[in-house]
This record gives sequence, C-alpha cells and structure tokens, in this order.
Amino acid sequence: MNSTSPETEGAEKEVSAGIITSRRDPEGYRDYLLLKHANGGHWSFPKGHVEEGEEPKETALRELGEETDLAVREFVSEFSLETSYTFERAGRKVFKTVIYFLGVVSPESQVELSQEHLDYSWLPYGEAQSKLTYEDDKDLLDRAENKLDQLE
Repeated sequence: MNSTSPETEGAEKEVSAGIITSRRDPEGYRDYLLLKHANGGHWSFPKGHVEEGEEPKETALRELGEETDLAVREFVSEFSLETSYTFERAGRKVFKTVIYFLGVVSPESQVELSQEHLDYSWLPYGEAQSKLTYEDDKDLLDRAENKLDQLE
C-alpha cells in the first residue's frame, strides 16, 4: 500500500499539537480562546511543533503555556482530533498534521501573549466561528462545542 498521495508526495512532514481552550465567563457562559498569529495574521487555536521525545499532549500543554501563560485545569477525555493540510515554506512543500485536545482553564485565568501572537479573544461559540480564519478550525470548534454540550 502506498502511503503517499499526490498532495503529500515529496513533501516534508511536520506534526504539531494544540489545545482548543475553553472557560466559563463571569456569567457562566462558555468561551473559547482564539489567537491572532503574528505570522500571517490568521485567527486560530494555540499550537506548536511536537519536539523529539514529546508526546502530543505534552506538546499541547507546553505550547499553551509558552503562547498564553495558561494552564489546563482539566482535559475533556476521549477528545482528540487531527487535521492535515499542505503549504509551502521557502519554496518547499510541507504536509502538516495537527493534533488537537480539548482543555478547560479556570475562569479567572489571565492570558499573557508571546511574541508569536498579535492579539487574543475569549469568544462564545458563534462569535468564535465567525472569527476563525480556516474552515478546518471551524469544524474543530463545532466538534468541541458538540462534545462539551454532550457532557452537560
């Protein structure tokens, strides 16, 4: 069986991990954290490269801490999703897989942005859907919202 497709053939492979981060606002409503990335100005979730010897969940926690100074209070069990896409970097094709976990932080958590980001927003589901740049991220947010609704 051939594991390459025309889209991934000859591409450098990269794996990242991140957290779809949720918290309750002061009125008790669910909000999601979106970050505006300095590289491209797109709105997405905290994520970063899986380093050698790291498990994806370790990477996701490390990246959330480095990018926002937040710590996950609890992970939603049995929730991890992957998304993949191809892009070009310095004229070379890169096939990237991102593994996302769903994490909840304390309502009083304060964001301290890294230099990798220009801005952040805590938004309810509908507003977060409108602000996300990429369709794959919107699908991930749908799944996270559905999962959290099932648990309540």
